[in-house]
Amino acid sequence: MKIDDEYKNQMAFSARLIILRQLLLSQEKPSEIIKRYSDTYSLSDKDSKEAQSLLVKSKDELIKLFNQSVDDFISGKYLREIQNPDFIKYSYEYQKNNFINEIANYIKRYGLKIPLHSEHDAPLFGENPAKINFVETLIALEFEDLISIVILQEGVSKPHENTYQGWEIPSLSQSRSDFITFQVPIATIKLKKKLINLIEPNLSYESFRLSFKGKEIPIPEGDQDALCKVIFKDKKSMLKHWSYDEVLEAWGGNYEDKDAWRKVYNAGREINKKVALSTTIDDLLGIKTKTTYVNPKYLPLPD
Repeated sequence: MKIDDEYKNQMAFSARLIILRQLLLSQEKPSEIIKRYSDTYSLSDKDSKEAQSLLVKSKDELIKLFNQSVDDFISGKYLREIQNPDFIKYSYEYQKNNFINEIANYIKRYGLKIPLHSEHDAPLFGENPAKINFVETLIALEFEDLISIVILQEGVSKPHENTYQGWEIPSLSQSRSDFITFQVPIATIKLKKKLINLIEPNLSYESFRLSFKGKEIPIPEGDQDALCKVIFKDKKSMLKHWSYDEVLEAWGGNYEDKDAWRKVYNAGREINKKVALSTTIDDLLGIKTKTTYVNPKYLPLPD
């Protein structure tokens, strides 16, 4: 297969996948979807006609074609005939694993609106921007119920140093200079429960060690260890708001002193201080005058 044919086939596949997704989920007019992505991917007359043929398909037919296209992308089947190393992309699994590992830190810095800017956004999927399937990977992540794509649109990159390498497409209005902008896809996403459970490290406790946010936090023997053993015992315990009387009873002590509640209260405060030193999070435990509990925002979402 010629290089031009390999490139055109790859672009046609990408356009078809995105068009199918937009026809099923976007509120935009179908004819406008076809035209925009045919132009964006510079489809040949033959590929444009094939895209136009999707307008007469039933919803069930579109779903079947979409599912098959996503399967072909996830499996890498669509790339099996590609020989030119410049056109070979990262596997979906590689891009997916990078995304899972990087998305939490990315959101803290940039939020949930993701343009494909090579400096900041490409590392979500892989080191080399030329080998990333940006939109296709996001569609596959949505297909696997890891994210939802709220908005999918075209935009313009931030100015880059003009080191044109062939994979980038200069904007038509850009004149030759030391800096250049590019047309880039932009996606606004939401994380789904399935992904959140993958990226949120398990919250758990073993004697004298609290696991939280990827850190192993030492907890001293005594009231702090005893409190952790009660409220981090299992998921049910972590969901419970514990009265101080219940904690003291679980400790098995005979606390008749009216100020015995302070043992629980002080232990909770000290635990929060230790967690804050390791993670900067200072509210893992909710500590009230009569109860203590695990802050719900740090608990894994229910299955």
